[in-house]
Amino acid sequence: MQPDARAALAAIYAEVALVIDEHEPRCEVSGRCCRFDEVDHELWSTALEIAYAREVSGDVPEAKPGLCPWHVEGLCTLRDGRPLGCRTFFCDPRWKDLGPEVHELFHQRIGRLHEAHGVTYDYGRFVDRVRDGAQKVEP
Repeated sequence: MQPDARAALAAIYAEVALVIDEHEPRCEVSGRCCRFDEVDHELWSTALEIAYAREVSGDVPEAKPGLCPWHVEGLCTLRDGRPLGCRTFFCDPRWKDLGPEVHELFHQRIGRLHEAHGVTYDYGRFVDRVRDGAQKVEP
Protein backbone atom coordinates (compact mmCIF):
# COMPACT_ATOMS: atom_id res chain seq x y z
CA MET A 1 0.00 0.00 0.00
CA GLN A 2 1.36 3.41 -0.93
CA PRO A 3 2.42 5.34 2.19
CA ASP A 4 0.47 8.44 1.14
CA ALA A 5 -2.71 6.40 0.52
CA ARG A 6 -2.24 4.70 3.89
CA ALA A 7 -1.82 8.07 5.63
CA ALA A 8 -4.88 9.50 3.88
CA LEU A 9 -7.03 6.53 4.90
CA ALA A 10 -5.75 6.78 8.48
CA ALA A 11 -6.72 10.47 8.47
CA ILE A 12 -10.24 9.60 7.32
CA TYR A 13 -10.50 6.99 10.06
CA ALA A 14 -9.35 9.63 12.59
CA GLU A 15 -12.15 11.92 11.42
CA VAL A 16 -14.64 9.08 11.78
CA ALA A 17 -13.44 8.64 15.38
CA LEU A 18 -14.12 12.32 16.09
CA VAL A 19 -17.68 12.00 14.81
CA ILE A 20 -18.21 8.84 16.86
CA ASP A 21 -16.79 10.54 19.96
CA GLU A 22 -19.07 13.52 19.41
CA HIS A 23 -22.23 11.39 19.29
CA GLU A 24 -21.14 8.71 21.78
CA PRO A 25 -23.04 5.71 20.45
CA ARG A 26 -22.93 2.87 22.94
CA CYS A 27 -20.95 -0.26 22.16
CA GLU A 28 -22.28 -3.26 24.05
CA VAL A 29 -19.16 -5.36 23.33
CA SER A 30 -21.49 -8.15 22.30
CA GLY A 31 -19.53 -9.23 19.24
CA ARG A 32 -22.69 -9.15 17.12
CA CYS A 33 -20.92 -6.94 14.61
CA CYS A 34 -18.32 -9.69 14.00
CA ARG A 35 -20.51 -12.81 13.88
CA PHE A 36 -21.92 -12.11 10.44
CA ASP A 37 -23.85 -15.29 9.68
CA GLU A 38 -25.27 -15.56 13.17
CA VAL A 39 -26.76 -12.06 13.21
CA ASP A 40 -27.52 -11.71 9.48
CA HIS A 41 -25.03 -8.87 9.05
CA GLU A 42 -22.52 -8.34 6.26
CA LEU A 43 -19.41 -6.23 6.38
CA TRP A 44 -18.33 -4.77 3.07
CA SER A 45 -15.16 -2.81 2.42
CA THR A 46 -13.03 -1.38 -0.33
CA ALA A 47 -9.70 -2.56 -1.71
CA LEU A 48 -7.75 0.10 0.21
CA GLU A 49 -9.49 -0.79 3.47
CA ILE A 50 -8.64 -4.46 3.04
CA ALA A 51 -5.03 -3.64 2.23
CA TYR A 52 -4.90 -1.37 5.29
CA ALA A 53 -6.35 -4.08 7.56
CA ARG A 54 -3.85 -6.64 6.31
CA GLU A 55 -0.96 -4.20 6.65
CA VAL A 56 -1.88 -3.27 10.22
CA SER A 57 -2.47 -6.87 11.27
CA GLY A 58 0.44 -8.43 9.44
CA ASP A 59 -1.47 -11.68 9.00
CA VAL A 60 -5.00 -12.98 8.57
CA PRO A 61 -5.89 -15.45 11.32
CA GLU A 62 -7.86 -18.58 10.49
CA ALA A 63 -11.56 -18.21 11.26
CA LYS A 64 -14.79 -20.10 10.96
CA PRO A 65 -16.98 -19.19 7.97
CA GLY A 66 -19.24 -16.22 8.68
CA LEU A 67 -16.98 -14.87 11.38
CA CYS A 68 -14.46 -12.08 11.08
CA PRO A 69 -10.97 -13.60 11.36
CA TRP A 70 -9.97 -10.91 13.86
CA HIS A 71 -12.88 -11.72 16.20
CA VAL A 72 -11.05 -13.65 18.90
CA GLU A 73 -12.69 -14.74 22.15
CA GLY A 74 -15.45 -12.18 21.71
CA LEU A 75 -13.18 -9.21 21.02
CA CYS A 76 -11.80 -7.41 17.97
CA THR A 77 -8.06 -7.89 17.60
CA LEU A 78 -7.91 -5.48 14.64
CA ARG A 79 -9.05 -2.29 16.36
CA ASP A 80 -6.57 0.02 14.60
CA GLY A 81 -6.95 -1.64 11.21
CA ARG A 82 -10.66 -2.31 11.07
CA PRO A 83 -12.61 -0.99 8.06
CA LEU A 84 -15.18 1.79 8.03
CA GLY A 85 -18.10 -0.61 8.41
CA CYS A 86 -16.73 -1.74 11.77
CA ARG A 87 -16.03 1.80 12.86
CA THR A 88 -19.58 2.99 12.15
CA PHE A 89 -21.60 -0.06 13.27
CA PHE A 90 -23.21 0.17 16.70
CA CYS A 91 -26.11 -1.73 18.25
CA ASP A 92 -27.17 1.46 20.05
CA PRO A 93 -30.72 2.37 18.89
CA ARG A 94 -29.82 6.07 19.15
CA TRP A 95 -27.32 5.51 16.30
CA LYS A 96 -29.86 3.81 14.00
CA ASP A 97 -30.56 6.88 11.85
CA LEU A 98 -27.28 8.76 12.09
CA GLY A 99 -25.00 5.74 11.65
CA PRO A 100 -25.85 5.07 8.00
CA GLU A 101 -25.46 8.78 7.19
CA VAL A 102 -22.03 8.93 8.80
CA HIS A 103 -21.01 5.72 7.08
CA GLU A 104 -22.08 6.93 3.63
CA LEU A 105 -20.34 10.29 4.01
CA PHE A 106 -17.00 8.67 4.84
CA HIS A 107 -17.50 5.81 2.39
CA GLN A 108 -17.74 8.37 -0.42
CA ARG A 109 -14.50 9.95 0.75
CA ILE A 110 -12.79 6.56 0.76
CA GLY A 111 -14.09 5.99 -2.76
CA ARG A 112 -12.53 9.27 -3.89
CA LEU A 113 -9.31 8.24 -2.16
CA HIS A 114 -9.09 5.22 -4.47
CA GLU A 115 -9.36 7.50 -7.49
CA ALA A 116 -6.83 10.00 -6.13
CA HIS A 117 -4.26 7.24 -5.62
CA GLY A 118 -4.90 5.33 -8.84
CA VAL A 119 -6.39 2.32 -7.07
CA THR A 120 -9.35 0.61 -8.70
CA TYR A 121 -12.42 1.04 -6.53
CA ASP A 122 -13.41 -2.47 -5.55
CA TYR A 123 -16.12 -3.07 -2.96
CA GLY A 124 -17.00 -6.50 -1.59
CA ARG A 125 -17.61 -8.71 1.41
CA PHE A 126 -14.76 -8.06 3.80
CA VAL A 127 -14.21 -11.60 5.06
CA ASP A 128 -14.32 -13.14 1.58
CA ARG A 129 -11.98 -10.53 0.15
CA VAL A 130 -9.47 -10.86 2.98
CA ARG A 131 -9.39 -14.62 2.58
CA ASP A 132 -9.25 -14.78 -1.21
CA GLY A 133 -6.40 -12.33 -1.56
CA ALA A 134 -8.40 -9.70 -3.48
CA GLN A 135 -7.06 -7.12 -1.07
CA LYS A 136 -3.77 -6.76 -2.91
CA VAL A 137 -3.52 -3.13 -3.97
CA GLU A 138 -0.94 -2.24 -6.57
CA PRO A 139 -1.76 1.05 -8.29
